Amino acid sequence: MSLTVGLLAGCGPAAGDAKSNSSSSPPAATPSAPAKRTLTPHDPPQWFDARGRILLPETATKGRTNLAGQVRGGGEDLPVLLHGARAFLVSPTGVQVIDLADGRTVGGETAGGEVLRQDTDGLVLPPVLAGNEVVVPFLLTMPASGTHTAGAMIELVAVSTAPPYKAAWRTTVKLPEWALQTSAKVRVAAVGVEDGTAVVTVKAGDDAVSYGIDTASHALRWTQPGLEAVQVGAGMAVGLFHVEPLTSAPVGVDLATGTEKWRGEKTYAPIMNGAGPGTVRLAGTQAAGKGDQLLDVAGGKVRAAMPPGMSAMSCTHDRSQTLVCTHGFAVVAVDAATGALLWELKDGDQGRTPPTVTAVWHGRVYGRGAGGPVVLDARSGADRPTKPEVAPLLVNECVGLVLDDNRLFSYPAGG
Repeated sequence: MSLTVGLLAGCGPAAGDAKSNSSSSPPAATPSAPAKRTLTPHDPPQWFDARGRILLPETATKGRTNLAGQVRGGGEDLPVLLHGARAFLVSPTGVQVIDLADGRTVGGETAGGEVLRQDTDGLVLPPVLAGNEVVVPFLLTMPASGTHTAGAMIELVAVSTAPPYKAAWRTTVKLPEWALQTSAKVRVAAVGVEDGTAVVTVKAGDDAVSYGIDTASHALRWTQPGLEAVQVGAGMAVGLFHVEPLTSAPVGVDLATGTEKWRGEKTYAPIMNGAGPGTVRLAGTQAAGKGDQLLDVAGGKVRAAMPPGMSAMSCTHDRSQTLVCTHGFAVVAVDAATGALLWELKDGDQGRTPPTVTAVWHGRVYGRGAGGPVVLDARSGADRPTKPEVAPLLVNECVGLVLDDNRLFSYPAGG
């Protein structure tokens, strides 16, 4: 995604959140009217303060935890966008804006129709940030009208990041018939926004479609059937184009027109993820053999090969310089620009035990180690000296979000 969690927005109350006071002198603090708590930015956080713990609405984890009490997919798939001291929390039916200093709901919007599928809480992905707006897609039914039969549609809602956190605009796009008829799980994602175009993709089984929507006129710019868009950047929308069962090709389309600009080699069982600005990682089997590469989104050229033996590892970009990859009892860090191996930690190496990684952000790796929560330096793999107190699933400069007994809590960041 081109704009996601972690853009530095400051941690104090947003202008207009607090009630104005017409008096020329500030009111005296009283036990019944305590000063509003503020969050102090630390980029990146070194620890998290349990004294300011805030419980988030149940929507944050509904349908997402497994029997072991873990979040499937990890924090990157939580339906939450952190923006400064606010959390934009999405459900199939709406978005809530939460003040992370005190837990208040300070705004939000509801979807403008009936949800396409019931019990889809666990499928909702995080929204994306586009300047002063948070772009949220909803999967809704399209009622029958006149001679037109009922169908499915996306409603795209742009919620302002300023009080009162209401919709700046809305628009709808009709979906193909398969979105209503398929027995597979249907998932919608706001992929990214750049140069006035918002890219949204819908996928169900082998079916996929991506759309480019003008954020000024709110009109549909282009449609690409078969494309599951993954990343937006450098004037391109990049993703996987289904060509035959279990086989796709990496494709880049022009962000303004949707015209295909490049297509890579067919890949069996492909996995594509964002790997930093202008880069995607493509893993899978190609005609020339096993492929695990970093591709340039502008032209599809191979920027670098990933180190050998990592195709089964899941990697997360720290929104700085590093890909942190995990599988089983191993943690590996790779330079996002060159694909160079920075460090690896396997069970028993140098008397160390690899942590269970829960989040990576701005040069830090957060997780649970043999002795409790830990923070590692993403570039060197060294333990940081400060004990973080908790292992967050999602981090920005203001807070860490922590799973405890299947509920999600916000902890103030410390430095």
